[in-house]
Amino acid sequence: MSKSVSASDAKNNFGGLLDDVAALGRVDIVKHGRLVAVVLSPRAFDSFLGASVATAPDDQWGKTHMISPEHARAARMLNHPSTFDEE
Repeated sequence: MSKSVSASDAKNNFGGLLDDVAALGRVDIVKHGRLVAVVLSPRAFDSFLGASVATAPDDQWGKTHMISPEHARAARMLNHPSTFDEE
């Protein structure tokens, strides 16, 4: 079972969103009538991955992180923009 909430409701009531995810397993977030995100509980996420993928030795990063370590390293900012305010 899942629930659908607007993006602004999800933002304004994040604690309630987490309660709904814990209770239902899945909450769809909709913006302007279009699905923009899906929030899953850990149990729903594991069942989504499937038993063979979740228990594979090379995919243990999926238990604690949403992306692989290689992608996380690639996404880090190497140079800080010079436009930051230094007050």
